Amino acid sequence: MTRASLKMCWPLTALCALLAAQPASAITFEQLAADGSGTGVFYTPGNSDWVIAPTANETRLSGSGSNWLIDMGTDNFGSGEGDSQTSGIFGAGLVLPGSDHGWRIDFSANLRTWDSYNDGSVVQPNPGAELGDWDLFSVNANAQNFYWNLVTAPDPVSGGEIPSVINDGETLFAATSVAPAAIGSSGLLTDPLVPVRPAGTIVQYTNTTNDAAYLPGSTWAWGGRDYAAGYFESVSTNGSVISRHTGATFVSFVLDSRTPDYNDNSLPSWGQFGAKDQFTDIPDGSEGEAPGGSFANPVLPIDESEDGSFVFSVIDIEEGSPGLDGFLFIDPEVTVGYEYLVGGDVAVTEILLPLLGDLDGYNIELLLDGQWTVVGSVLDGGSFTFEDAVKGFRVTGISPALGLNPENPVAFITGLKFNQPGQAELTMTSITAEVPEPTTWALALSSLLLAGGLRARRRR
Repeated sequence: MTRASLKMCWPLTALCALLAAQPASAITFEQLAADGSGTGVFYTPGNSDWVIAPTANETRLSGSGSNWLIDMGTDNFGSGEGDSQTSGIFGAGLVLPGSDHGWRIDFSANLRTWDSYNDGSVVQPNPGAELGDWDLFSVNANAQNFYWNLVTAPDPVSGGEIPSVINDGETLFAATSVAPAAIGSSGLLTDPLVPVRPAGTIVQYTNTTNDAAYLPGSTWAWGGRDYAAGYFESVSTNGSVISRHTGATFVSFVLDSRTPDYNDNSLPSWGQFGAKDQFTDIPDGSEGEAPGGSFANPVLPIDESEDGSFVFSVIDIEEGSPGLDGFLFIDPEVTVGYEYLVGGDVAVTEILLPLLGDLDGYNIELLLDGQWTVVGSVLDGGSFTFEDAVKGFRVTGISPALGLNPENPVAFITGLKFNQPGQAELTMTSITAEVPEPTTWALALSSLLLAGGLRARRRR
């Protein structure tokens, strides 16, 4: 098949979807320009363009026009750690038509898991927890096939009905108009499906070398750090996938608990992909400790900016949740020091630093009159209370002799208390990386306050 223009849809028997201005509330599929920027031309899928993943009876595709939500693992919303789950591939996908320079897919991810996708090579498990490449959430765009046709998997789940597509309870079209996908007869891939495991953070991977061991094309992925220790994990953030493929492109939004060699029906996961910046009320795991509640279970960064800053999801600081009466524990990837910026409508009043065997302790610095100035010190494992709530500070003097691995996101766990309920937008920059000069620091904080950026809700 020759490369199709925007006037031709794939497959040839399908009607072309509308290519027009896209409303803000949508999973968006935007055509790229030659320089990689967006063109403002969008693909709007119709009802019949969506294909449901094999575990159709636990996938719910809802919405209409350009506004779609994909619920995965619906039988397990709010499950406990000991509950069971179907070993399956949940989700949905579609095929984008050919374009001159490829596509950008923007979406929100509102996900929960009791399981892990981690081998311990970078992030170690919590005390008493276990590891494995078990449940993986991903958005993949490639030229070959849907995600579920690329992985080695057991026979499709039997007895499930294909769900209707609904909008506020109104059926928009018959269930039979959404066809289930076929499983490839001799799947190709087994776990791990990406070379770097998410382990509680976001991984973005583009298979530029066509390595047959991993998912082809471009992948956004998230999975848990560990399992069997009483901690559930969650993320609510925006994501994007860039595909520079110019032919027909398969896009899949999935939760996968059944790709060998780590397919199982225990420690459930569930969640939703939807419109950017739109987060519905997805329940947390019943009982269990949410991320941020202790040193053993910190909130991990979900992204790293070009200047070395580690970016955290926006965190709701609420009455009765970590961050007011008790510390909210976060963990940067550090070497000898770190710079913390706090956007949003809260500020830091007190910090608690880890006990690592650093006999000299740490220095606390604030930006005063354009210069970073030491305002106090903290013993190893100690806390420091600021005279006034602050929007930024530094911790310095971390001993290089500790040998902290800068690639380990649980190397230096920090507890934070805030001055009021609200939303915290956190970034951290390693002192060993390029750090903005004092004259640009205020501009960085200003842009952080204005940016909507990555969103998250941490609820109990």
